[in-house]
Amino acid sequence: MAAARRTLDALRRAVPEEPAAGADLSLVAEAVAVVASSRGGSSLLHQVLSDRSDVLSLGGEHTALYKLNRLDRGPDGSDALAPDTAFDRAELSRDFVSLLGSGGHRPPHDPADRTRYAAVVTRRLALQWPLEEIGYPAVRDAVDHAVRACARPEDPDALFAAVLHRLRAGHPRLDPSCYDLPPALRGPAAGGDLRPPHDGYCIEEPPFVVPRARPAADADALRRHPLVIKSSVDAYRLPLLRRLLPHARIRVVHLTRNPAASVNGLYDGWRDRGFFSYDVSGQHPLSIAGYSELGAAARRWWNFDLPPGWADLVDQPLERVCAHQWAGAHRAVLDGLGPGTADAVLRVPFERILDPATRERTLRSVFAFAGLPQPPGPVPLPVVMATARPRPARWRERAGLVLPAVDHPDVRAVADELGYRKGQEEQWT
Repeated sequence: MAAARRTLDALRRAVPEEPAAGADLSLVAEAVAVVASSRGGSSLLHQVLSDRSDVLSLGGEHTALYKLNRLDRGPDGSDALAPDTAFDRAELSRDFVSLLGSGGHRPPHDPADRTRYAAVVTRRLALQWPLEEIGYPAVRDAVDHAVRACARPEDPDALFAAVLHRLRAGHPRLDPSCYDLPPALRGPAAGGDLRPPHDGYCIEEPPFVVPRARPAADADALRRHPLVIKSSVDAYRLPLLRRLLPHARIRVVHLTRNPAASVNGLYDGWRDRGFFSYDVSGQHPLSIAGYSELGAAARRWWNFDLPPGWADLVDQPLERVCAHQWAGAHRAVLDGLGPGTADAVLRVPFERILDPATRERTLRSVFAFAGLPQPPGPVPLPVVMATARPRPARWRERAGLVLPAVDHPDVRAVADELGYRKGQEEQWT
C-alpha cells in the first residue's frame, strides 16, 4: 500500500494538473450505481451505460480505490462495513476523480492526450503492480514508443499491450495474462499454474483493467455529467456511496441473474486465471473441494467477494461457496436499499438484457431510468471479464452441481424473493 502511494504521490508532483484543480465528488449531482452479485452481468451493463461522451465513469470497478484507502474488510473479515466506518473522504475522492473519464478510447496522438493517458496508466499500474513502483517517466516513455509502434493505436487493448511490452524490459514481472485482454494479446499465464499476480495482497483484483485514453473529468464535467459506477462490494456498502457522493441524486440499478447461471459463472471464475481478492491463509487455510486442489495458491487465496459468514465456507464444496456468494450479495442489497441509500431503484433481470427479444426494450428502460439520452440505434453487447464464450443457459452443463447448491434454504429464500422460483429452472437462461 505504501509503495502504491509513493508512486501516486510522485505522479502528482510530475503532473501537477492531474487531477483537475477543484474537482471533488461532492460536485456530482447525478449518479447511477449498478449493484449485483459477482458474475451477474454488472461489468457488461456498466460499460454499456458508460461508453458515452456525456457520462463519467472509471475503467472497471472502484474496489481497488476502497482498498487503497483501507476500506477493505469489516470486523468479521467480510466485505460488509459499518455505515459509519471512518475514512479520509478527501483522499478517496481525489483518487476516484483521478481515474474518471468520459466516452470511449481515442488514440493519444497529441502531447496533452499522451500526458493524460500516461498518467492514467501510471495510476493503474500502481494499483496492479504496486511493488514494481513504475514511475510516470518510464510510463510516458513507453506510451510515446507504443503510439509510434502500435499498428492499431485506436484499439485500447492493442495500444496497452504495446505499452506493457515496452515496460517489461525493465519490469519483467509484468504479466499480460493477468489482464482482461483478448487471448492473442495476453498469452498464457507465466508458469502455467493458478496463481495471483504477486503474493500477500492485491489492491486491484485480477483480471486487471486495461486503461483507456479518454477525456479527463474536470470540475465542470462533474457538475454537468452523470457518474456511472459499479463495484461488486457495493452490495455490502450502500451507505458509503451516500457519504462519498453527498450531494448527488443516487439511482441504483439492482441487476439480478438467476442463481444457477451466477453460481456457474462464479465456479468458472474461481478456477480461472484470476479474480483473487484476499490471501486468507493467516486466518483460515482453504480446503474447498473443486478449487483447493488446483495448487498452493488455491489453498490461500479467496476469490471474488467475502460475504458475512464466509469463514464457515472454507471447507465446503466450491459450488456451495459460490451459491452463498450470490445469495449474500443480493440479501445485502435487498436489506440495504432504501431512502437513506438510494433516491430511486430499478430492478433489472440480466436475462432480459441477454435475450435478443427483450434486449432493446430493457436497455432503453435502463437508460430512461438513469436519466441518460437514448442511444441512436441498437446497443451492441461487449464481452467484459468473460471466462468462457457467452451462450444461453451455459449453466445446464453443470446442472447436477449447481442446482443442489441453489436449493440450500438461505440461497433459495433469496432466489424466491428475486422471482427465481423452484420448479421454474427450465425457464432460466
